[in-house]
Amino acid sequence: MRGKIRAAVLAVAVLAGLFSAMPAAAVVVQTSGNAGPVAKAVGGGTIGHDDDIHSDNIKLLKRAPFEAAKDLPAQGSDLAFQGKTVIAGSYQGTGFFKILSRREGFLKQIGFHQCPASQGDVSVRGNLLFVSIDAPTSNVVENASCNNTKTNRSDSSLGKEGIRIVDISNLQQPKQVAFIETDCGSHTNTLLPDGDMTYVYVESYPIGGQGPNCNQLTHRKISIIKVPNNAPEKAELVGTDSGFLPPDTVGCHDVTYFPQRDLAIAACLGVWMTWDVSNPAKPVILSETRNQQIELDHSSAITWDGNIALIGDEHAGALGGGGCSTDSQSTVGAMWFYDISGDKVKAPELLSHHSLPRVPPADSADEADFYRCTTHNFNVLPMKDPKKYIVVASYYLGGIAAIDFTDPENPKEIGHYIHVPGGLLPDTWSAYWYNGRIYANNHDHGHGIEVFKLKGTGRKKVNFFKGDTNPQVQIPNFR
Repeated sequence: MRGKIRAAVLAVAVLAGLFSAMPAAAVVVQTSGNAGPVAKAVGGGTIGHDDDIHSDNIKLLKRAPFEAAKDLPAQGSDLAFQGKTVIAGSYQGTGFFKILSRREGFLKQIGFHQCPASQGDVSVRGNLLFVSIDAPTSNVVENASCNNTKTNRSDSSLGKEGIRIVDISNLQQPKQVAFIETDCGSHTNTLLPDGDMTYVYVESYPIGGQGPNCNQLTHRKISIIKVPNNAPEKAELVGTDSGFLPPDTVGCHDVTYFPQRDLAIAACLGVWMTWDVSNPAKPVILSETRNQQIELDHSSAITWDGNIALIGDEHAGALGGGGCSTDSQSTVGAMWFYDISGDKVKAPELLSHHSLPRVPPADSADEADFYRCTTHNFNVLPMKDPKKYIVVASYYLGGIAAIDFTDPENPKEIGHYIHVPGGLLPDTWSAYWYNGRIYANNHDHGHGIEVFKLKGTGRKKVNFFKGDTNPQVQIPNFR
């Protein structure tokens, strides 16, 4: 990991407050030629069919408040889905939302697990929820349903970091049932379902260096947890090889699992890799790709035919600003497309890249330069036409966008949306297509969970999921 990346990561605590206080009034919004129809904001107003900045083919259906407590907005992180339930991670705990019909209002919060800790990323399998805890000092609440169990290393999980396992059989009364401590905690996690067992890949890295088991010199690993589905209290750490990752990275940020090829795509700091995960307890590196134009290999996804890998660059750790421009060919904070078909999985071929082609409303050019619009979390739609590729992505202050990369050498944005209620820009951490709608989880600025509809992505053209749906676990479990 390059020095400037480390500096950006270490600056998170300082910069977060600056962004939360950042004004959001408007000058003209610019867009490149391939961005599709766009509403332009001038002096806080817009030209278009409402007050937001968007293409005509995306509609905002709902802005659902995400509350950790009455009148206390949650700072959202990632999302998972299960049937008619949206599971929303946050720094204050996990929220549960019911997907509703248009008449019922599209989405409503129905529960919350009062168990705060950063980062709060979530994955689900059956009645078990897996929550990433990435800072010991943030895990400070203890009650009958939070930090109420021992860990694999300690008598209590209070003040520990790693994976919190929660029973969600009753969404109104979720309860921690196990906790596995891992070195450097868990920034994100990825599930590898395996019959009666679930393997959890724990992605982590030393932000500042928490001790002898978490530092930039020796970490270089993922942790692997094996969980009996019917006895989560027996979960155990089965993989912690410090020599697994190459020496020029200190850890991974995101791993996407593609079981149809026994394949995982790992976005790690300074390098992204393809892994053979036919034995989930012992992954094998197939390839290592270093793109000097990617500052922080952050997120990953795969097309549903397994041929194209997508890698997102979270430039400067996002909080350093950047990625906002009118040029879809900017390399700053871009999404990158690679051919991994057949034997190319061992030597991926770079095809193209794409960046958000607009700058959100700003009071000045200097303020716009400080904005963050890097590619963050995304998923590829399971189109019924196997030759059609569309990805939906989040861009922090840049809102959400959809990119058609059916021709992966020439990706083009086909839709976008920046929701600006009262002139306040979003802080969109995650945006995923799920069963005809796009759900976006916002971190700051109080936007909550937003629900969108993108024309041409309904049941006629896209396969709908059933059961557990984790965006980083691409299992073709369709209705």
